[in-house]
Amino acid sequence: MSQIRIRRANANDADTVCRFVAEAAGEEALPPPAMSADLFRRDALGAAAPLEVWIAEDIAGHGCGQAIACRGYDLQHAMPTMELLHLYVRPEHRRDGLARMLIAEVANRAMDLGVRELTITTGVDNAVARRFFAAIGAREDRLARYLIEPDGIEWLAAEAQ
Repeated sequence: MSQIRIRRANANDADTVCRFVAEAAGEEALPPPAMSADLFRRDALGAAAPLEVWIAEDIAGHGCGQAIACRGYDLQHAMPTMELLHLYVRPEHRRDGLARMLIAEVANRAMDLGVRELTITTGVDNAVARRFFAAIGAREDRLARYLIEPDGIEWLAAEAQ
C-alpha cells in the first residue's frame, strides 16, 4: 500500500466528505444524500459537533476514504458509546487495509472518550460490509432498529405542545 495518512477532517474537507458520502450512496443504489458542505461544517466542526470525521489521504493529499462516527450514551450500562455511521474507501484503494486503518482511528478515539461499546450500522444487504465487520471482531446485535421519519416526528412533537 502506498503511504496513507489518516487525520481528522477540517473545514477544507467539506466537499470531499460530501462527495464520498454521495459515492457510497450511489454504490448502494440509495437516493442522493442530503449532506452538503454547509451541513458538514455545522455538524462536524467545533467542540459540540455531533459528528466526528476522519479522512484518509495519499502522499499527494488526495482523499482515499473516510469514516464518520457519532457519540452517544448507553443508559443500561451507564457509559458513553460511539456509532460508526459511515465507512467509505474509494474503489481503487480497496483491499489494501485502508478500511481497517480508518476504523482503528475511530476505535482509538472511542478509547480516548472512555467508550466501551462501538456500534456499527450497515444495510442488511451489504454483504461486503457485513463480512468486513465480522472479520474485525464485530458481532451482529439482536436489537431491532426503528425509524421515525420527519412527518412522524412532527406528529409526535405536536402532542407535547
